[in-house]
Amino acid sequence: MSPDAPHPDAGRLDGLRVALVFPTFLDVELASHQDNARFLGAIPPLSLGYVAAVFKRAGAEVLLMDCPTLGMRLPKAVEVVRTFRPHYVGFTLATVDWSSSLAWMNGFKKELPDAHILVGGIHMELYPEETLSHDCVELGFVGHADMGAVDLIARHAGGESLDDLPGAVFRREDGTVQVNPEPPRPRTDENMPFPARELWPVEKHFSIVSTEKHFTAAMSNFGCPYRCEFCILRGDALRQRSARSIVDEMEFCYHEFGIREMDFFDPVFTIRRQRVFEICDEIDRRGLKGMIWSIRARTDAIDPQVLDRMWASGCRRICYGIESGSNEILRRVDKRMNSTEHIGEVVRASKKRGYEVLAFVMIGNPLETRRTVGMTRRLLTSLPIDLVQVASLFPLPKTPIYKELMARTGRDPWREHVLHGTDMNPVQRLDTDLGDEEIQQLVTEMYLAFYFRPSFVKFALGRIKEPAQLRRGMEAAAGISKSFVQGALGLSG
Repeated sequence: MSPDAPHPDAGRLDGLRVALVFPTFLDVELASHQDNARFLGAIPPLSLGYVAAVFKRAGAEVLLMDCPTLGMRLPKAVEVVRTFRPHYVGFTLATVDWSSSLAWMNGFKKELPDAHILVGGIHMELYPEETLSHDCVELGFVGHADMGAVDLIARHAGGESLDDLPGAVFRREDGTVQVNPEPPRPRTDENMPFPARELWPVEKHFSIVSTEKHFTAAMSNFGCPYRCEFCILRGDALRQRSARSIVDEMEFCYHEFGIREMDFFDPVFTIRRQRVFEICDEIDRRGLKGMIWSIRARTDAIDPQVLDRMWASGCRRICYGIESGSNEILRRVDKRMNSTEHIGEVVRASKKRGYEVLAFVMIGNPLETRRTVGMTRRLLTSLPIDLVQVASLFPLPKTPIYKELMARTGRDPWREHVLHGTDMNPVQRLDTDLGDEEIQQLVTEMYLAFYFRPSFVKFALGRIKEPAQLRRGMEAAAGISKSFVQGALGLSG
């Protein structure tokens, strides 16, 4: 399609007002909102940004509420959206956030009864019928919403049938829920719109690990072909943007928003080696030397040539999913990265080239013991790793670990949680004797063992460019220390 040609969706949503809401979650009992997670930054909600862009392109008036970044609770969010007088209010759902999301959707439906609640997100690929069992939710979409949400709203607003619309989830006249199959994803996508950053408080976004004042997040590909047994994206169909499209977005962010650091949140940025070179060539061709960027990668999907090429084009941080210091655990969860010895070789090569290295690790995988946790801690502190993010494994629906738990227990706890609000604590885990409290204590201890070393203090002070970075780092350190003391004394937060 020619850049100057009108988009086929242009005008389809004229006259409609759509509010897209990313809630501020207060509960800390679920995986994505553990106590330490609040120190990680204010990251833009990319999924809603993409949906906002296609709605705007189709002529809708869009309000995008990034409530965590704005420090906005439910009552204030409702008050702001009420003045917008929306026809639709949209949410993106993750199953781990279900209880909080439901509270927000119920709150909006109660206060704005004439607005239709629309939902999407990866949760809808898992429990679509269960989600629409709740009266507050009227419409849903299964799959990448930027590919079909305009059709969904246009048809619904026009009173047209949704029976044959791929990805549509809706109630029939008899009250039963119909779930249409997800539309096929393109393997490559040249024309995917950029997230509607003009609707975000861009100046307030930051990551605890970013070094530049103006920061944003982005995606260069979606899905993941790898088969890690703990990951909800396991074997998910890959949809990749072109090098030109990616660098168009970088250039647009640089000039229009003054952004100087972009963090790519792809599960694995380096899946296609040649595409990495194409992206770097395009960055160099446009002279974007003032933009630094970071990626997520696997240690078995990178090599010295890729390290050199990305460094020359401004990549300065690589986040590796290391997961565990135990080869036995890595094999058990199908994290095929050769060995912890190879992980060490790649980390050392990355650091030698000049990169900051961030490691993601988990505690609570199958076969986890205090001994294997100690192996992970020793791996982290023995390698030239600069930053670490530690999480407790939370068995997620659709993953092999969760399916095995279901087979053993004959229950689907997440489905029960979505349908009836049953408590997910204590967390059910597979083939480990470590309990919730013990795992949370081990997470905090690992943070302390890594970050309260003189070598890290020296590194952290050396990278500070503005007072806000120092303040955030001190807040995170204080928060982690508080968690440790409370855990040791058996106190709650």
